[in-house]
Amino acid sequence: MRRLFVTAAVLPLLAFPGVAPADTSLGLRGGTLGGGVELSYALSQRAALRLNADGYNRKQTSTHDNIDYDMKLKLQTASLMGDWFPFANNFRISLGAMFNGNKFTLKGQPTGPGYTINGTFYPVSDVGSFDAAVDFNKAAPYFGIGYGRPINSGLSLIFDLGVMSQGSPKSKIDVTCGAAIQGTPQCTNLQNDARAEQSKLDASLHSFKYYPVISLGLAYTF
Repeated sequence: MRRLFVTAAVLPLLAFPGVAPADTSLGLRGGTLGGGVELSYALSQRAALRLNADGYNRKQTSTHDNIDYDMKLKLQTASLMGDWFPFANNFRISLGAMFNGNKFTLKGQPTGPGYTINGTFYPVSDVGSFDAAVDFNKAAPYFGIGYGRPINSGLSLIFDLGVMSQGSPKSKIDVTCGAAIQGTPQCTNLQNDARAEQSKLDASLHSFKYYPVISLGLAYTF
């Protein structure tokens, strides 16, 4: 994580020096990371540092492997970027590090009279609770391109297109046995099926290793 932040900070220093007539911008943006704010500071005509913070919360119901989930999605990221403007215009290449607080929490609900877990049906009375959570690496490198430079005073468009490498998501499923089967082989079978269900969930989430970052907004340079 420290190396990523150092790289992001050093990148702009490799650019050509130059004094900007305006050097600081503050913007609002929205995109695949939610809504957020952006603070950018120009070091020269070809380099800038940028701080971003984004967030979004959503609740919905989804179905996976015959289990209904009440899902809560929390997107929460903060980033430090080094921007390089190779043509001394608004086009930028960005490298940086992100704090990734994105998380899914899920509460399993029975489909009809019970749960189907790893292909085995369990009546509602056999399952005390069925909860799951999905976490990601907290430190994530970022690379992308974009538009926007804190040089000319006034209102301007800001845009980013890149990818956050957040690693393979890690899921955890917690299942408790109902009072009717506690201490019985049926409870052990339920726990084993829950672990198998967790492995399936991990496999289905592998495609989220790289998260696309797209944002569009407006910034005011002063």
